[in-house]
Amino acid sequence: MRILITGVTGFIGSELAHALVKEGGHDLGGLVRTVSHKDHIEAVSDISQNLSLFYANFTDYHAIKNIVRTFAPQYIVHVGAQTAVRNSFEMPHEYNETNYLGTINLIHAALEVPDFKKFIFASTMETYGWQERRAPFVEEIILHPASPYAVSKVACEKYIEMASRAYGLPYLISRACNTYGRKLNAGFIVEYLITTMLKGADVYLGTPKAVRDLMYVDDHVNAYLTLLKSEKKNMTFNFGTGAGMPMLEVAKKIKEKVGFKGNIIEHFPPNYPWRPVAEEYLSINAAKAKKELGWEPRYSLDKGLDLTIAYWKKKMGNP
Repeated sequence: MRILITGVTGFIGSELAHALVKEGGHDLGGLVRTVSHKDHIEAVSDISQNLSLFYANFTDYHAIKNIVRTFAPQYIVHVGAQTAVRNSFEMPHEYNETNYLGTINLIHAALEVPDFKKFIFASTMETYGWQERRAPFVEEIILHPASPYAVSKVACEKYIEMASRAYGLPYLISRACNTYGRKLNAGFIVEYLITTMLKGADVYLGTPKAVRDLMYVDDHVNAYLTLLKSEKKNMTFNFGTGAGMPMLEVAKKIKEKVGFKGNIIEHFPPNYPWRPVAEEYLSINAAKAKKELGWEPRYSLDKGLDLTIAYWKKKMGNP
């Protein structure tokens, strides 16, 4: 397969690139935003001989078009985006331009590639937003996005569906739950809890009652590998465990595994970026992915946390 991965130096993009290099037999390209931090290149430095990197901002249509024309991918896996939900409230225009306009640019560039096979788009569980039902969400329910980030992703989904009908774009959309197992960025909740507890410092938990579906990174990557190999097209799939858990219980589980003796403080830390609202419940039903694709998560929360804790212990020199 000839595959272009956007956001290839990010969390999921870099993990997917490593998995595809390990499989072998693929011609891989990676799109990196020119505004990305140079340190992010570390995420793919060990596979640089197996990956062609291209630099452009998603909002620059002519640059995107030239890259796509030059590399001529059969598949585009569009996982690159502005993803920090909290920051989207303060930077809604930037999120809309990068996520929505950037996706439009990639779609129209892809449409000019001869024999283009599939546009795989990374949406998010966040698109479900505010829901009255407290049971894992299925793909067919009405979306009520609760942040500028989630709105930008819903807009992308709708444009993709329109492009399929109007221009014949073949696509698959992934709505994945929160994913953990990061190896470089400890700023997200699970990695923050693990690394801060390993240091012995008190941890802050701003939404202790919020229920979240958490999936280990290898399961998330396997979802994209499955979509790439599937003959299905023009469909949307949930990828998650369906086992949502209050974040306080997740923190307590990590505390026990790490042997943490400090405190879990149930509010946001001082000067934490403002977020006016947060969904109380986000968990998804992946029965459709199991039925149509044969995909299901392989890692329990306990197993995934054990692997993530072991990684960060080694990285931090913590016995």
